[in-house]
Amino acid sequence: MKSSPLSRRKFLAGTSLGLLSAAGVPLQSAESKQNESSSIDTRANRVSFVDARRISHTNFLTRQLAQPQRVSKDPVISPAGAAGTILPADEGGFVMWYSTTHSVPVKGGKTHQSWIHYATSKDGITFENPDLEIHESNVIIKGNQSGADGKPLTGIRGCSGFSVLDAKHQKVPNARARYTALYRSWIPNRPGGLSLAHSEDGLRWTEYPENAVRVGASDTFNNFFYDERIKKYVAYVRPRIHAGSSHVNRSVARIVSDDMIHWTDETLVLDTDDRDAPAVGTINEATKPNGTRYPRGRNKQFYGLTASPHGKIYLGLASLYDVQPGTMSLELVHSYDGIDWRREANRGSLISPGDKNAWDSAIIYYPLMGNPLEVGDDWLIYYHGTNFDHHMRNRSRKELGEYRAMGAVQLKRDRLIGYQAGKNPGELLTQPFQWDGNELFLNASAEGGRAQVVICNSNGSTLKGFQLNNTVPIHQDGVRLPVSFNEGASLATLKGRDIRLRIYLENATAFGWEVA
Repeated sequence: MKSSPLSRRKFLAGTSLGLLSAAGVPLQSAESKQNESSSIDTRANRVSFVDARRISHTNFLTRQLAQPQRVSKDPVISPAGAAGTILPADEGGFVMWYSTTHSVPVKGGKTHQSWIHYATSKDGITFENPDLEIHESNVIIKGNQSGADGKPLTGIRGCSGFSVLDAKHQKVPNARARYTALYRSWIPNRPGGLSLAHSEDGLRWTEYPENAVRVGASDTFNNFFYDERIKKYVAYVRPRIHAGSSHVNRSVARIVSDDMIHWTDETLVLDTDDRDAPAVGTINEATKPNGTRYPRGRNKQFYGLTASPHGKIYLGLASLYDVQPGTMSLELVHSYDGIDWRREANRGSLISPGDKNAWDSAIIYYPLMGNPLEVGDDWLIYYHGTNFDHHMRNRSRKELGEYRAMGAVQLKRDRLIGYQAGKNPGELLTQPFQWDGNELFLNASAEGGRAQVVICNSNGSTLKGFQLNNTVPIHQDGVRLPVSFNEGASLATLKGRDIRLRIYLENATAFGWEVA
């Protein structure tokens, strides 16, 4: 696809038009039952090894970051930014909001304008663009748009981000309609910044008269959710207050609110450090036409953070910008409180740019909220990709021009982190926990190897009937492999007891467990 040339700033503004947020929605498959109380987290008895607090000790095991596979060499939606949310549809399947960027004339030149689109899918891979009879095709919001009440909803630049919560499937205190959206707007003669809108159908929106609820620019994906643990709304934005110059190292801040209207407690929560890159003071982006230099702190920076509650932790997909080549990738981070974000020891990429022939060869960032989306035994993670780097260089597919689209990668559910053993057997010992189920299942890949689970008391001593020579070895690959014992040993007899698991692995990887 070819498009008219844009400046680097306009290009980046277009690709950083924010995301729509389904944060806090329990993972649901296309066949999941939808009801008013579906905010109950069905993952409560599923333990993922992303959460290292559940592990007491490992021996001869390696903690490994997943390398999910692209669902296709082609994007799932094009043109598109992954500036969107994916949510369960009432009739089954999924609904999605996403953005596209358009160059429009203004007095004295041109500017970029964001359009918000609506799409549907049965499987999370193939999407349809319904004709909504609002604008052309599936467009629901353009620039200079009026809301359902006739009052301005957007300015000439449209919506930068459109982070949606659904009160039918999530807790959304103080909601004024079923859907609530957070977005950036620049309405003439009014302060610009983060704004709110509400809608009953997700298609026709009315702005909050209190807008803007946070004045000022926040040039990133501004996503938010209601955090039931602290009974507040949480948003991840660019900090307005920090050490250094106004253009210091890009980073991520967290703000909170009781009512979505008043936001406080700005705290910087994610930044790069000396392990990423030294502090250089100034960075010469040599490919800029004028060769100007400006202070940015380090030549690796966090461009944004897409975050959401996930069981007993918070999952984050952080956009890491490598300044010198101008490329970006996605890094997995997690947190136990939404403030202190933990990175994997090797700081590897979860999703990296594609090869030299790929449409997404330069930038992978701003993942779709609602990630990861669960469909059957698989997870889908959506991201925004481009073939143009931050310096406006085309790194592949010259015939595509300045190409922006939404891609997706796939992996088996709960497999972001695994503990792997090779030919030398290894062991994982969990922290104690109270057993409250009848059955135990292991999420593991043990084809060509073995996995076995031993049940211990809280002191680590093996319980009678659940020792290694009585557990049935697992030689399969599956997200829900039953753990069983010979001679009729029943896990149901352990209800109410504090136990530990010893997981033995050989040429196998374990990713977590599930209690039923």
